[in-house]
Amino acid sequence: MATCTIPFPNGERLGNSLRSEQMSAMAARCPLVLLVMGLLGLCPLFAGAQGPAKDLNDGVIAEQAAMSIGPGDLIDLSVYHVPELVLKVRVDTNGLVSLPLIGDMRLAGMTVRDAQTQIAGKLVDLQLVKRPQVSLFVEEFVTQGVTVYGEVSTPGIYPLIGSHTLYDAISAAGGLTAKAGHTVTVLHGGKHGPQETIDLPSDGSPTKARVRISPGDTVIVPKTGVVYVLGEVNKPGAFLLENNTSMSIMKAMALGGSATKLASLKHVMVIRKGDDGLIESEVRLDKIFKGEAPDVQLRAEDMVFVPLSNVKNYGAMGIQAAIQAAVYSIYAVQLH
Repeated sequence: MATCTIPFPNGERLGNSLRSEQMSAMAARCPLVLLVMGLLGLCPLFAGAQGPAKDLNDGVIAEQAAMSIGPGDLIDLSVYHVPELVLKVRVDTNGLVSLPLIGDMRLAGMTVRDAQTQIAGKLVDLQLVKRPQVSLFVEEFVTQGVTVYGEVSTPGIYPLIGSHTLYDAISAAGGLTAKAGHTVTVLHGGKHGPQETIDLPSDGSPTKARVRISPGDTVIVPKTGVVYVLGEVNKPGAFLLENNTSMSIMKAMALGGSATKLASLKHVMVIRKGDDGLIESEVRLDKIFKGEAPDVQLRAEDMVFVPLSNVKNYGAMGIQAAIQAAVYSIYAVQLH
């Protein structure tokens, strides 16, 4: 079998001493060189001619280096050649972490970069490692995360490192639910920070949701308003308001499947929550249907009660008892 020899520069280490063009030429003369190079770990030098591969996490690590560690954060620590210090540890409520070989260290309030320096300095002071290589990564930010709750698929705290948009925060929480309103509240800097109210577009596009969200912010997605249609209708129930605005009584009746044959359209009641309790207003739905009276605009939490044409059928307590029973049934459903 034919053999080939590989000339190495005199007295130089195998590796950086060989230029990529020299290695390519040798590989062309002897195919077995490729196998030898692979075994010796030299193949990456070919890729070096095209530039080193970029770590996808470099941007995240760079952003974390300037962020502050807080109580409850989960830290992923690794010290090269010190297996005792390759671990995950959570910062306690006092801002301390307990590390093998070192003991308790206060990391809360430090940036990731400063914490790395502090741990490295401690190892040197204790004469455990001469030149420690410390890698620290915060796996879970509790104090620096973005809190998203309300009508989203998966409420919780999300470690959105750096500055992001409101759309990013909602997407991280799995998006809006079917009951979500279109007015979102953002508390910058936590529950006691300045408040901002954002109207989201009904088509779900992120164009108007580019409000900047930073770690520590809280995003609240409320439930959209509903209108209740009860009594003598074919499909009584609660109906969502579009864009959290209002709904006409004509549309509410249509969503309720229209009135039954036994309904009294002359004595329809609209029940609305007021400062001092419930406010009842009688509406001539028969005239609205005929165009003889203007349509009535309903607001969130309004209740439309369509009574029977014969009030006597409600028993001795009359229509007021029927309204109260309807109100009770609504709140019973909400509580359960």
